[in-house]
Amino acid sequence: MKKTDIKRYLKEYSIYENRRTTINHSFACAVSVADIYDEAKLDEALKLLGQSPKKDLRCVYCNKPAETWDHLIALVHAGEFSGFGHQINNLAPCCKKCNSAKGNKSWLDFVELKVADEIARQLLVSRIQAYINFNAKAFEDIRDAEIIEEMAKLGTIKAEVLTLFQKADAQAKVIRDKVKEKSKVASSSSVTEAIV
Repeated sequence: MKKTDIKRYLKEYSIYENRRTTINHSFACAVSVADIYDEAKLDEALKLLGQSPKKDLRCVYCNKPAETWDHLIALVHAGEFSGFGHQINNLAPCCKKCNSAKGNKSWLDFVELKVADEIARQLLVSRIQAYINFNAKAFEDIRDAEIIEEMAKLGTIKAEVLTLFQKADAQAKVIRDKVKEKSKVASSSSVTEAIV
């Protein structure tokens, strides 16, 4: 690490800017209906990925030992719930390196970047697509007027939370400015006393 790395920390913090993504993700997670753990269903789904449910799982993208689960389709898209969440067919075994590198990219875009061999890439794409389609429940297909209305109510609450974050940022700035001003006065007094 270089000494200049400290610059990352020597800046004013914004609650709104630094936590907006976390709030969007939290609200999306709260809406996502999670599958119940069903070993037989999971075993069947993993076989679609070419994995042996009886062995340690491998990263779907690079075949190294899996360390985590990747959301194939991100929970949040454009700040809103994507319709995909914590379902077996949306969670794929993954190593931490691939999970981090993929980030919020679509799984298909990531596979295009990650797998150079055309045949291997096509096989992986077809396996992942079969896995996603396994026992899929499309949010868009069941979203009716009642769910849309309830989602709008939740959106209003989320907007209120984000507005409170902006108000908190403004109040924090008032406090920072007062602390800076008082620090200048205290520094000036110390210098004057030192001279006398």
